[in-house]
Amino acid sequence: MNVLIVDDEKMMRSGMEKEVKKVLPDANIFLADSGREALSLFKDNSISLVFLDVEMPGMSGLEVAKELKDMKRDVNIVMTTAYPNYAVDAYRLHIGGYLMKPVDAEDIREELDHLSHPIEESHDPGKLTLQCFGEFKAEFGGEPVRFSRTKAREILAYLTAKNGASASKNELCDVLWEDEERDSKKSYIRVLVLELKKSLKELGVEDVLVHNRNEYSIRTELVDCDYYEFLKGNPAAIRAYNGEFMSQYSWGEEYIWDLENKL
Repeated sequence: MNVLIVDDEKMMRSGMEKEVKKVLPDANIFLADSGREALSLFKDNSISLVFLDVEMPGMSGLEVAKELKDMKRDVNIVMTTAYPNYAVDAYRLHIGGYLMKPVDAEDIREELDHLSHPIEESHDPGKLTLQCFGEFKAEFGGEPVRFSRTKAREILAYLTAKNGASASKNELCDVLWEDEERDSKKSYIRVLVLELKKSLKELGVEDVLVHNRNEYSIRTELVDCDYYEFLKGNPAAIRAYNGEFMSQYSWGEEYIWDLENKL
């Protein structure tokens, strides 16, 4: 499940994140410090639950809530505030819940039991299989994943090689187009990411891809990957290594030296 926490105060964001993790330990949590950032994250990620501060500079929490509802009518929003006088306005927007700060895990647990739109149990459609040794391949259910653009496949390959670490738009531009002008390609990265998301969503595995603050990564726990098994010391994965790593991409050669040293 993807959860979004929105609060302009860093201490409040961190505290809320800590309490949410106690209740939803497997949740993928996104943090936003403004309404605009919250809307961007919500648009780019499949988010089921939003904890939203009422009073923020710029867009207020209530304004953000209205726009979130316009984008996804059945989104669950829990407002957080130190001021009880906002409750009436929140309920007019059919907000899922309302919490008074400071919030603890028990408060969150109670609100989750009374959401307007019950959160669906996560369905495990199976794992995406990513092969890094030899040529990069992505499969689901034994069938190749279809990509509408080869560069979208390469983004997935590069993020796989990053092993959960994030890559910025600039980094992706440098990898995908090497010596070409970076600024002219930045807008194209967004197009490619949308195409990649579409391919993953068709298979029900869109949560593999994470987009946060103009950076991209994959959730390694949601995929089966020979490279990751190699790094864990899995004997079968070590035997499967053939001296090649994503051989269709020139940047893949940079990983071979490290792999050879681990043998």
